[in-house]
Amino acid sequence: MAEKRTTMMLVTANVGSIFEDPEHTLKQWLQEFLTTIDQLSPGFLAIHCQEVGGKNYEESMQHVNEFVKALLASKELLCYDRARVFLDEDFTAVDKFTALGNLYFVHESIPEVKIWDFTALQFVPLLKKEVLSGNIESVPIKEKAKFPQHFFPEFKWSRKGFIRTRWDIFGSVFDLINIHLFHDASNIEAMSESPSVYSGNRQRAFVHALERFEKDQYETVPYFIFGDFNFRLDTYHLVQNLTKNLVTVEARNKKNNKVTKVSFQETDTNAEAVLTVEAKSFDHCRMKQVFHDNNGTWLLPYDKELQPFLDRVFEYEINFPPSYPFSEEIDDGISYMKTRCPGWCDRILISHSAKDSIIQDSFQPVYESIGREICMGDHKPIYLYFAMKCDDDKDLVLNSKPLYSSAVEHHRKVSRVISINGNEIEAAKIDDINIHDYATFEKEQKLHPVLRHSFKRKENGEVTIGDLAMDLIRAEHVLAHWKKHRRNRHHSSSSEDDLPSENDTGNITEEESVEEVEIDMQSDKVQPETSEPGTTHQNPNQQSDKVQLETSEPVTTHQNPNQQSDKVQLEQSDKISDPVTTGQNHNQQSDKVQLETSEPVTTNPNNNHEKSTEMKSTASEGQALRDSQFSGFNGSALDSQSVIIHVEQSSLSTDEKVLLENIVVTQPEHEGAARKPSAHRTLSSLSRHAECPCSCVVL
Repeated sequence: MAEKRTTMMLVTANVGSIFEDPEHTLKQWLQEFLTTIDQLSPGFLAIHCQEVGGKNYEESMQHVNEFVKALLASKELLCYDRARVFLDEDFTAVDKFTALGNLYFVHESIPEVKIWDFTALQFVPLLKKEVLSGNIESVPIKEKAKFPQHFFPEFKWSRKGFIRTRWDIFGSVFDLINIHLFHDASNIEAMSESPSVYSGNRQRAFVHALERFEKDQYETVPYFIFGDFNFRLDTYHLVQNLTKNLVTVEARNKKNNKVTKVSFQETDTNAEAVLTVEAKSFDHCRMKQVFHDNNGTWLLPYDKELQPFLDRVFEYEINFPPSYPFSEEIDDGISYMKTRCPGWCDRILISHSAKDSIIQDSFQPVYESIGREICMGDHKPIYLYFAMKCDDDKDLVLNSKPLYSSAVEHHRKVSRVISINGNEIEAAKIDDINIHDYATFEKEQKLHPVLRHSFKRKENGEVTIGDLAMDLIRAEHVLAHWKKHRRNRHHSSSSEDDLPSENDTGNITEEESVEEVEIDMQSDKVQPETSEPGTTHQNPNQQSDKVQLETSEPVTTHQNPNQQSDKVQLEQSDKISDPVTTGQNHNQQSDKVQLETSEPVTTNPNNNHEKSTEMKSTASEGQALRDSQFSGFNGSALDSQSVIIHVEQSSLSTDEKVLLENIVVTQPEHEGAARKPSAHRTLSSLSRHAECPCSCVVL
């Protein structure tokens, strides 16, 4: 007699980097992932995603929309007639935002599945397909929490937390938990001791989560906890092993004497470094051979962070290379980026009671990575495929083959409808669906107007002239501070490399007077390298993306108005309060320029500069686009003069009226003005005007 079972597939995937390259990486990720699903055809599919939307989450929400719709409409998931998608995307709720995404798909062969209602304290039937996005705090069929910030004191904020759901499939009750733990902020700090301070942060957070699941008011049931644990190798002992008999050279920052770079090289002084470690750089001359070949199995003794929890959880044997940080080059699926020491960050752990419910003999579980030789972003998705025992008193499913035609027909009828945040629409019209339709946000006024007007709202209130004015003001502010994203072979799209750390020394410049110290047991000589402050003259044709002035002496900077500088802080102001002397062309719009120095700095721009014909043409085109952008509000078209008239008649303050009029009429469009990198990440690259030479954004 056949054993009663249902096949299950659990997947964990940190998807942050795939939204940085939606045209290539995201599409390739989906293709490889769906191919794997098609090959295994599980009865129940659970996908736990971390960093949904990437580090530029507001900008990437449109790509999340396409990502989820591609899964819902894929032919590989056509036989999965029920689904639940949880997307925690409300970045305006800083104290609750986790950027986690839980996606569950049920095969039509399973007649009945139930999900737990944490408010009503009972199971409810899982029917149809439903997407829950935006702010999901009030959704009762999930439990969500963000880890307390004191677990991660090195950073001022984080998005780490968990989402738990509870399921009943054929009488087997279990929890599925999506978790994201803290990362290593600095490679230098990580290798300074064992266990590292970051390992301690992760352990405290993991203990906090496990105790909550085991001691809360709900009945304790078997659980599967899978996500990005950020478990790292014991870098302290690993580096000692990798650098035996090598000479160690340290570079220190003279300002605070902190180590900024450590190089390990052969005794020959002319030899290249075998290993170089910086805060966000880990470069071994044989990265692939050391960490990837033979699945990196020789590194498993250094994978120690799970050991204190083995009495609570179980993990199947690892037979795949470290899952992070892989290259993001679309044609390279096996190389590691030289940003972090590779490690098995992405894991699937199960409680011992859950292990007892898994068939071990007749159906061998598979613990593997997806896309071994394909670029899947910086994290490889990891999956566990297994068969779960069914309750003897319940009906059964074998190999995902339909056994109950009436139940299948019922679910097929229901699956013709998709619920988007409580509003039902026909699944056949999925191309017209935006998964963010009817989503709510805690502080909706913080949403960029382009995003806010891109999806349907539950409230049908009219747009007032005041809303229009403030939208324009916010949009102009974003345009002036627009940030271009640069990528290279060792670029990391992970949000962990974008957060400011108190211990982060960044890239050390000559002005910071780094000194290199060779650590040699046979010699006590120290040869520091110093640099003197001086005067900086910049090439007029050179474009600088980051000009950082940090010096102990006054510096005179001669700057050409053609030069674009991103390390300039612009604020719309008519007054300059900083001790900065500015000579400026009367035709040039002036914003507040703040240079980060310890002494006054004199800036002498070229007063005789004239705008090029191309710039004038661009400005004219931009003005025409500006005039046309007022159409679409309440079905009426407004020109610039009309807006000014409406503004004068509105209830805006005097300052807001003046600022809005300047935006609409007096301020030239598309000027090659200086723009700085901004933490306000909003507009998508798809909003850029194709004919604009300065790559700005047009609403």
